[in-house]
Amino acid sequence: LVGVPESPASTATGTSVGANSVQSVREEEMAKPWPATLERGLSLLATPQLGDAQFADAVTKSPRFGYYNAAAGAGGLRQRKGGYYTPEQPSRHSSPDGQPDGQPSLGHHKRWGSGRFQVLTDKALSFKSTMASLRGDGASAEADAGIGQEVGTMAAAKKAQAEQGKSAEDARDYRARILAAQGKGKKKSPAKASRRPQTDEEDLTMSPGHHREQAYDRARESAKQKGGAKPSAPRDATFSQCVFNLANILMGVGLLGLPYIFQSAGWAGGFFIAFFFGGVTWRTSILIGRELNGDPRPGHVFDDNPYKSPIIPGSSAAARMRKPMSTFPDIARESFGDKGCIFLSSVLYFELFSCLAIFFVSLGDHLFTLFPEVSQSKHMCFVAIALTVPTALLRTPRLLSYLSAVGTFATVAVVLSVVASAVAAGDITDSLAERYGRLEDTPHHVLWRTSGLPLALGLIAYAFSGHAIVPSIYSSMKKPQEYEYMVTFTFSIVITCCCLVAVSGYYMFGSFVEDQITISLATAGTAPKLAMDMLTWLMILTAFSKFTLTMFPLALGLEEIVAPYVPTETAMEVASSLIKLILIVLALAVAIFFPSFSFLCSLVGLICTMIVSVIFPAGAHLVLFGDRIPLWE
Repeated sequence: LVGVPESPASTATGTSVGANSVQSVREEEMAKPWPATLERGLSLLATPQLGDAQFADAVTKSPRFGYYNAAAGAGGLRQRKGGYYTPEQPSRHSSPDGQPDGQPSLGHHKRWGSGRFQVLTDKALSFKSTMASLRGDGASAEADAGIGQEVGTMAAAKKAQAEQGKSAEDARDYRARILAAQGKGKKKSPAKASRRPQTDEEDLTMSPGHHREQAYDRARESAKQKGGAKPSAPRDATFSQCVFNLANILMGVGLLGLPYIFQSAGWAGGFFIAFFFGGVTWRTSILIGRELNGDPRPGHVFDDNPYKSPIIPGSSAAARMRKPMSTFPDIARESFGDKGCIFLSSVLYFELFSCLAIFFVSLGDHLFTLFPEVSQSKHMCFVAIALTVPTALLRTPRLLSYLSAVGTFATVAVVLSVVASAVAAGDITDSLAERYGRLEDTPHHVLWRTSGLPLALGLIAYAFSGHAIVPSIYSSMKKPQEYEYMVTFTFSIVITCCCLVAVSGYYMFGSFVEDQITISLATAGTAPKLAMDMLTWLMILTAFSKFTLTMFPLALGLEEIVAPYVPTETAMEVASSLIKLILIVLALAVAIFFPSFSFLCSLVGLICTMIVSVIFPAGAHLVLFGDRIPLWE
């Protein structure tokens, strides 16, 4: 429904991405610090794409394997933020003896047809030494070795410096001759202008950045020939589309446990928790938007798009204070450095893993209501086996594209079913007390219960989680100036729907309400059995789809760690399947040992959601704009 941030990763989430463009995006990701795949992985959750298999395939594809020399470690390509070095640019890193040793190779393993070209990273990126390594010129290699032995003297150092300068001049001259030969004669068409280098010597004159640009050009040309759109159409989401996407994220599986909040804390406690935490998360969503905008002032103060503004940040009082950002890791890295980014990302991935266990519990509970002769643990084991097909064994993009839209329909169905049942059946607590033999347990509705406040707070926190996807929605907006209005309008709808479900469920079932309202509806017997069975199967399909979609961003983050050490595409696919299988087994183990939906949701809410959705946005805002915000804020 919406685009994604206009960045190298944006082409991975456009709906008309070609194979070359996806490949370029995967290489761009591996050139960034971990976790570069987080935003791409979450985009399928943020923007449901009904039937768009190409979109689902692009955002779930494994990272580029063997992208940089793993032996480089922390000093590898992904840690270099200064771009790629060309022959005439000296390296910023040098060895103790004055020789440049930090220059990266011209290319990774480039494959064009059956050809393969590689330059080792331990070679200095000079014209002579690189050409000598390609031609196998033994004489040049011996000369370079002799210079290295004499580097201890002043004369040798000066000679090496002169040789380096001459090498740079030779490289420029050689490149100029190549370009002149290419531009000689008739004017080249776009297709010819984006051709691939035909020889290793010609490829030597091109930087990796040039190759990426050529890949993008080829993808655009291919899309035009096939009658498709351009590879990316970012930042064109309307106000209503963004409201829909944000509401779809906030009203997820946590919606099922909202009546249990009132059962735990009572009428007054439930309303207090719901409105208090809803207000807090609304405020932190506003803060995230201002951090992405790069200024503590409201977004509507500025007339231009932050990503297209010609005004230099900090150049005047009317300009933005900082450069705009587009992802959650960007905010974390800018505020708390690389360690802070790694910590926050780890919490996010832990939250995703915990959600897998929660989905297992939900699946087991709902299947148990349909087939009570089989235990919940066995149900979860059967589901785990079924889940290996769309996640670990077969990556089916078309199925994923349809599953991404299931949650939206399920949310509407739950809200309407609970409210309609409450209106039709009313308060049935007395009949339930008689059925369960608990006539002495009165009253069935309480006003305040202090002991249940922590559990209620964790449940409502889990229900309002999803702030990690807010940057994708902000960056996709056609008019980011309307972001704060959009957030306010969306939270008004979400809080209203949450209160409708919570109040209706607690009014109807009272202290007998289950931690998932759909199970209470299925076992109450107040509605037609066929309708309740259909609702239960819908919840099963929803949990199944949520598990499948949540698996991919988590698996991508782990695949990104092992990708540099994987030599081939086949090995990368095997590693990806193994990672997903391990995650399924671990999540199943957690669900079997802690088979309580309310306990797991509350635990995730109190730990992960508090950090990601409350503490981090407020802390980052204070770090970035502490000297520009008023004391009350």
